[in-house]
Amino acid sequence: MRILVTGGFGNVGTSAVGALLAKGHEVLIFEQPSARSKKQKRTRELLKNAHHRLTIFYGDITDKKSLQDAICSAGVGGIDAIIHLAAIIPPLSNQKPLLAEEINVGGTRNIIEICKSLAVPPRIVFASSVSIYGDRLANPWISATDPLDPNDNYSITKNKSENLLRESGLPWVILRLSYVVSSDWLPFDPMLFDVPPSTHFEVVHTEDAGRAFAMACSLSNIEGRTFNIGGGPACRTTYRAYLDRLMRAFGLGNSSFLCDEIFARGDFHCGWFTDSEEAEMLLHFRSKSLEDYYSEVEWRTRFIRPLGSIAAMAVKPWIRSLSPYRAKADRAHSPLIVSGKPEYRQH
Repeated sequence: MRILVTGGFGNVGTSAVGALLAKGHEVLIFEQPSARSKKQKRTRELLKNAHHRLTIFYGDITDKKSLQDAICSAGVGGIDAIIHLAAIIPPLSNQKPLLAEEINVGGTRNIIEICKSLAVPPRIVFASSVSIYGDRLANPWISATDPLDPNDNYSITKNKSENLLRESGLPWVILRLSYVVSSDWLPFDPMLFDVPPSTHFEVVHTEDAGRAFAMACSLSNIEGRTFNIGGGPACRTTYRAYLDRLMRAFGLGNSSFLCDEIFARGDFHCGWFTDSEEAEMLLHFRSKSLEDYYSEVEWRTRFIRPLGSIAAMAVKPWIRSLSPYRAKADRAHSPLIVSGKPEYRQH
């Protein structure tokens, strides 16, 4: 099969391309021009294992002509499927909602319009997100048939894109990804605090997510269906337990130095899927457990961990300082706060 992957140098994109090449497919990648210089190492690794079955196109997904050139480049027979992963994600999607709309929704619309013009349109395998279900802190069990409640710019654009696909008349499959984990990610970022500690997570390893997309390109009995993609029971945890393991991997002990008050209280997403086993039965994508991921992180941090233990007294306050909710927590605990209202003193 010939398969085009938009966003092929991203986290899941790289895994999907690797899985496709491993299955013997011919792969075309469509990536933004800035990836040409930023992803040189990743490009070399992909090309090394491609055996002349990988072609890379650089262009803007909002530019219909450059996208059409990539889609129509396969010549006779065309392409058989498009894995559409290219998107603006948080925090940028929330900082620049118009850009997120232009790329996430506009890019999807461009793909649909181009595919409609083809004699034999390819199957579109679309990357959606668990965020489309909204805040599930109080009700963490999630099914693909649950009502949707997108509550940020990213999830709103995913919802719009899903609707465009359903109304397109084209062959499609939608995969709603759970929290994708990769050992490349370091947990020291302000977004660390956007998740309430009691949030339920059913993570999916990036390699397993890539395999799910690769499998969804060819199976005949899944067209027109939507699946929740999670790692299953072996990948379920809470955010607090997840933080404990990550902080220990960096030599900082458990996460108790990060009190609940410096985290968001809600308006996040994630949960445990009631139906992710159905996707596994059809797509056979799972190979990694949460413990496998922790082992990968511990291996990557094996030289950092001793330094983290030595520098913990300095590192812990620095991590706390990253929280955008810290000022609110400090204010709530100030002795100048009486009955939830600020008390002003004259000097």
